Amino acid sequence: MLFISDVHHGLASIKNLPTTKEPVVILGDLINWIDYRTGQGIAEDVFGREIVIKLIQLRKDHNFKERRELLSSMYKKDPDSIQEKLELAIYKQYKEVFHALSNFEVWLIPGNVDSVKIIKETMTKNVNYVDGEVLDYKNLKIGFAGGGVPTPINARGEISEEDFSLKLNNLGKVDLICTHAPPLINELVTDVITNKEEQGWDSLKHFILKTKPRFSIFGDVHQPQASRWRLGTTQCVNVGYFRANSNYLELSSLLQ
Repeated sequence: MLFISDVHHGLASIKNLPTTKEPVVILGDLINWIDYRTGQGIAEDVFGREIVIKLIQLRKDHNFKERRELLSSMYKKDPDSIQEKLELAIYKQYKEVFHALSNFEVWLIPGNVDSVKIIKETMTKNVNYVDGEVLDYKNLKIGFAGGGVPTPINARGEISEEDFSLKLNNLGKVDLICTHAPPLINELVTDVITNKEEQGWDSLKHFILKTKPRFSIFGDVHQPQASRWRLGTTQCVNVGYFRANSNYLELSSLLQ
């Protein structure tokens, strides 16, 4: 079994995945709104590079109010046309990602940029949407809880801490807990490139301390200060920024 996260329309990285009959578990963020390294993505396609450069800087500054105002002003220019272009670009990226994954058995949960509605409309037969489920695999109980931590950006895949906590508690005791975002631990949520604290789940931290899974597997923070951490008896692992570096985590490497 392989774990990846933050695909962000990384078609070239998907080509680098090893051929396997084992499931490929995707921990969210299939589409690329903005690649904060290069500016590439849906926002650049729809709004243009100049606007994207401003959006990137405002996010680095955590100036979410001005960022929202800038996006709102872009929508107001021609809201129907902008919305149509966005939807077309989003559908196109999902279809391309699922096509690139067509030779794999995929287990999928959503991330903060994902639309559950569009995922379910575009995913292919080889994709299993496992959010909120517990699956048995090689004598391990693996729990899945997708969704993004709420932020001032208000991305379409974000859910409330309360809803996420309920999702976790419904899973019960598992050996592995798979999420998009990490537990709220400073070293796991701090991005060393932007030198900013990103987002993490407080309820996941408490769930881990209470139920003591062997592993907590996640992504979301692209350049974390720490990619591994021990919380109580649980090993917490960020599987890496797949679009940028083709990183994946093999389950067997954890069990050695």
